[in-house]
Amino acid sequence: MTEDIHESPPDGVSRQHLKGLLEALIFVSDRPMKPNDLAKAASASAKLVRELLTELQEEYRQRGVQLDEVAGGWVFRTSAAYAPFVRDLATQKPVRLTRAQLETLAILAYRQPITRPEIDDIRGVDSGPVLKLLLERDLIRILGRKDEPGRPVLYGTTSTFLEFFGLKSLKDLPTLREFTDLSDDSRRVVERELGEDLAATVESPVPDGADDADTVGALEAADTVGALEAADTVGPADAAEAKVNQSSPGSE
Repeated sequence: MTEDIHESPPDGVSRQHLKGLLEALIFVSDRPMKPNDLAKAASASAKLVRELLTELQEEYRQRGVQLDEVAGGWVFRTSAAYAPFVRDLATQKPVRLTRAQLETLAILAYRQPITRPEIDDIRGVDSGPVLKLLLERDLIRILGRKDEPGRPVLYGTTSTFLEFFGLKSLKDLPTLREFTDLSDDSRRVVERELGEDLAATVESPVPDGADDADTVGALEAADTVGALEAADTVGPADAAEAKVNQSSPGSE
């Protein structure tokens, strides 16, 4: 006889009631809620909360609103299938990043912790203005200083970066191989969103003083992150998009 492997809710609280409580807590939060925080707020075990979150996620899978795990927490977001209609109602334009911002952000995401001179060497241009904008948008943060002459600042990505691109963690970043293996249809979607030919981009001249492999890798990484952004801009019209400053101009 198979034993019930589900954990029991606290005395006097039904499993369904606890599930409803988790829904309510996540719904009113303006940031993804971590399982341990939900467990504390609901006076339930973290194991039980994770079980119920998995059940809720499955129940919402085919609905207009979905329960997603993002940046280590849980959040309700509208389904990507209805994004154009939601944006029309909310009069909210999708957040766009410039090519320079995407390039810098991609290098940061895959090479962090990294300094500004190291980013400049890979891109072949001054990345100072771009870093300033990314800091203002809370997509990157200062991690500390590198132990070398001049003690340059080290940069890394933030939880807002994960929310913006719909990632649970940095481990979910696509590999460069996944980008090069894009189907023709997927590649055309990315090219349309970025407004340029990806093949021509990767074949661009290498900046003086930059390593060939680093430069090509950075360009491919930017297109990989660009593919994520392209998917997100037709996806959920959620709080993460609304919080990113859409008025800041891009800078090379």
